[in-house]
Amino acid sequence: MEILIQTALAAISAIFTGLAGFLIFKLKKRELLKEKNLLELLKREEATNEALRALCRDRILQGYRYYKSNGGITAQDFETMTKLYNAYHDLNGNGTITVVYEKICELPLKDGV
Repeated sequence: MEILIQTALAAISAIFTGLAGFLIFKLKKRELLKEKNLLELLKREEATNEALRALCRDRILQGYRYYKSNGGITAQDFETMTKLYNAYHDLNGNGTITVVYEKICELPLKDGV
């Protein structure tokens, strides 16, 4: 009878050990998937930020050329250029566009919408 109890206890212990190992394996796998998903999200976010920087940069350059050829900029358009410039720098844009923005700031203000 004692051997039967010891055998049953050993079997129960083995089952619980195996179950614990399986659960740990599943948890580690889940954490690895979360890390992988997080890395993918970070990569996608950086690509999005890079695209937004490029769009802001392009729009500021186009705007400068347009407003310079028109001989000035309206207050509303200047506000838009300022928002684009600030967004560009908030997205870690470099200082190249600063020179262009400073030229936009020097343009005369025109009446209009």
